Amino acid sequence: MAKAPAKTPKKAAAPVKKTVGRPRAKHSDPDYKQMSVYVHQDVRNKVKARLFEQGGEFSALVESLLRDWLKKPQ
Repeated sequence: MAKAPAKTPKKAAAPVKKTVGRPRAKHSDPDYKQMSVYVHQDVRNKVKARLFEQGGEFSALVESLLRDWLKKPQ
């Protein structure tokens, strides 16, 4: 007579491992879309310097300004 296959115990789901490194970037987030703008180099350089001093991010600044603009009556 043939032996029945041995039952293997089910493994508990492994805990989700946090990955080491950078957080997911906006370019891989489907809620964000890239856009390009032309800005005079003087303005760009001054903005870049101030954002560096304040630890800010260019895309966050632009989004904030655009959201404020959208709140204004037409």
